[in-house]
Amino acid sequence: MNIGIILAAGVSQRFKSTVHKQYLKLNGKEVIYYSIQAMRAADCFDKVIIVVDNDEFAEGYIGKKYGVECVCGGATRNQSIYNALLHVHVNYPDTQKIVFHDCSRPFVTSDVFAGCVKMLDEYDGVAMTNEINDSLVTKDGTFINRREFLLIQTPEGFKFDVIFKDFETDKQDTAIVNQIRDKSRVKLFNNNAFNFKITYPQDLFLAEQLMRIGFVHVSQILSKQYDIKGNVLLLGGSGGVGTAIRAKLDELGVNYFAPGHRELDLLKVKIEDISKACPFEPDIIINVAATYENDDTPLLNSFDKIFDVNLKSNLVLIEYAKTLDKPVNIVVMSSSSSTRGRENLTNYSAAKADRKSTRLNSSHQQ
Repeated sequence: MNIGIILAAGVSQRFKSTVHKQYLKLNGKEVIYYSIQAMRAADCFDKVIIVVDNDEFAEGYIGKKYGVECVCGGATRNQSIYNALLHVHVNYPDTQKIVFHDCSRPFVTSDVFAGCVKMLDEYDGVAMTNEINDSLVTKDGTFINRREFLLIQTPEGFKFDVIFKDFETDKQDTAIVNQIRDKSRVKLFNNNAFNFKITYPQDLFLAEQLMRIGFVHVSQILSKQYDIKGNVLLLGGSGGVGTAIRAKLDELGVNYFAPGHRELDLLKVKIEDISKACPFEPDIIINVAATYENDDTPLLNSFDKIFDVNLKSNLVLIEYAKTLDKPVNIVVMSSSSSTRGRENLTNYSAAKADRKSTRLNSSHQQ
């Protein structure tokens, strides 16, 4: 049996809020929601348990809302951890692996949890780490070589019988992995996953913005190699981004069609135009085509052209995909103008902002 533990009994002292940060809303959901969701999505835990503060334990709001089992925390972090360990020992004696995660790290992914559990086949304890990027000195100004140190983060995973036997509540270490006595049985890993922690009020604002622009999803795409299967319809293939995509598709040996402006004009494109031009029924549609006029051109004169190409054409592509009666992946690229308008490019910036919304909702499955 494998159990996931989310530590959420802290009082958010550094956050300085009357409501504990784990219960504040992050894009409409409690901060703790994201850790619960990632643990469940990992599909490697038989039980998810939340360690909560006294008031929340008595209220039972989180437990009822998310259908999770809750344990009352203690006066210190280590006491809360031990309470969880003791609860598991008493109620789930067949537990083999246990993974701890801080609720204040909402960007954790299911892959990270699954990786922790798998590594415990070989090690007694594993902990996620990160390198120190800033210069490091003692309080008296003495230089310290940062390369000799790592930041310990969560998740941390353990073979249950080992951590239960080794754990000491009065130990000053806040990293659980430091409780393991046999350090040769410990694995410190860094898989470059984005693992931002909400500690101060400004961190919550930053987390909201990163989630809003899909930062983690994009960073995962960029860090992985994907096996692209099927036929690709690429629009805008003659531009800078389009040329780079074509080179990658050529490298991967993917069959694609990249029509030029004369073959498929996005200014007034219709569904039947795409069907007539494309030599196959695409499995993937990628649109990086765009046009712009600066504000030297009267805004009303350039509006139709810019919005037809940069926005409306994507809606036509979605409707076209629906006629194929099969799953079609649609990728529509926006730009930095979607989050911050560019000077002297009013219509272009507005179209890109709307295009960003289309991109986030453009995948069609039948």
